[in-house]
Parts: sequence; structure tokens; C-alpha cells
Amino acid sequence: MDKLSINKLFKLVRELIGKTQPEVSASAKIAYQSLQQFEKGQASLSKETLKMMARALYINPDYIDDTSLYPFRSNGRLIKMFMPDGLIFDNLEPLYFLSKLNKQMRIITLIAPFPELKRFRNIGLPLIYAIALKDDHKNVFLFRRKNKKNIFNLSADYPSPIVKLTRISQENKSAISIAQKELSRDAFDKIREWNSLSIADIKYLIDEETTFTKLFEPTEAEIFQLELQRTMGIESLSRYELMLINEIRTKDIAIEKVSKMLEER
Repeated sequence: MDKLSINKLFKLVRELIGKTQPEVSASAKIAYQSLQQFEKGQASLSKETLKMMARALYINPDYIDDTSLYPFRSNGRLIKMFMPDGLIFDNLEPLYFLSKLNKQMRIITLIAPFPELKRFRNIGLPLIYAIALKDDHKNVFLFRRKNKKNIFNLSADYPSPIVKLTRISQENKSAISIAQKELSRDAFDKIREWNSLSIADIKYLIDEETTFTKLFEPTEAEIFQLELQRTMGIESLSRYELMLINEIRTKDIAIEKVSKMLEER
């Protein structure tokens, strides 16, 4: 999901925020069939029409004239998006898409408060209920599963989202950092109900002092993934994987695991 054409961007954002074609087309006072054809690339819409729809989709109206600009503009609103569901492998492509567009980005994984944890399927620990993101353009995004009972299982994918985000950070020479917080019961309820949720409800999560971790610091999940590489020759490892091994060794993190892996090469 690299650079998108305007019609694909509009379709993607519309689906992520959970709006139907009739809802979006009504904001521009056009027939939904016209929007349907536009999203398929079978018809064009005037710039004026696109700019009217853009405001309803948090899309930067100036992007219609110049696609080199950043495509999102919230105007102080919370950009709420439903991340595609994934039970075995998490589909976090929207997160990676935003990461490639920003030179600085902060991500906060939000944990459901106890005892709400027991209501969710225990498919991964910790149980992440939502993900907040602040981009380089003062926009605040909040991601949740469309099914309000579903959670994120960031340890399920391979390579892990942390590894993928680190690679994006390296390739783009950008600063991506991550933190984790437990939601208050009040914030959790508002995120679960979703429709009435505004930026004021989660502003404290974004603004309060938080210790962020640079993504170059390996996690247990990354160490596990490196162990899976033990059947490969050292010459087969990428420059990134070698760098990560070095990071683990120099920081005395699970050295016995890494040493064992290297001995078996």
C-alpha cells in the first residue's frame, strides 16, 4: 500500500472510517453510483466535488490539486478508523501506510482495563484494544477493530509489526516510537461505543508525559523471530537482521539465546 491514486485513496479511507458510498456521496450531493464508478476508476469527478467529499473523509483537500502533499487533514478532529480484522495474522497495512508518509510518528497501544480483559478472546498478550497514533502533521488517529469485541494480536504476524515499522523507519530515515498505556474504564467504554467518541475523550492519552521506546530496541517477540532464523546461514541474513542481532548482544538482552543461534550457524 504505497502511493495511492486519488480514487483508491478515497475508497480506502471511506472503508476504514466505516462510511458507506451513499453516506459519502450525500456529503457532496451526488448519486452514490457516481462515487461507485469513481472508486472503480471508471469515471472522474470534478475537483470541487472531490474537495467536498475530502472534508468528510479527513482527506486534505489540497491533495486533490497536488498529490505530493500529505493526504490527511483532521482540522482538530479525531480520525477514527476500523483496522481490518485479522485473527491469525494482523492486517496493519494502514499503520504501515502512515509510517511511510511521516518523518516523525508516535504510536500508543491501548490496553483494555481489568476486568474487561476476560471478555475478549485470549489470543495474544497483552490484549491491545485500540491503537492511537499522532503523525507529523498534528493529526491524531485512533484504530479499533470493527467488531467491538475483537482485539489486536501484535505477536501473531511474522515478521512482527515492530520489525516492520523498524524497517520502515530505517528505509525512510524517520523517527517512529511506541508506548503502551492501560485505558481508564471511562475511556475504554467510549472507545467501545465509538460513535460519540471525540478527540477530547482521549486527549489525555496523547498529551500526558509518556516514555516512548525507540523501535530499534529489540523485544522478546523479535528475539523469538531471530531464533527462527537459526536454520539459515549467516550470509543469508539481511543487513537489518545482523544489526538487530548486534543490538541485542551489545545491550545484554538474552545474549544466551543469540549466542546459541550464532553457534548453530
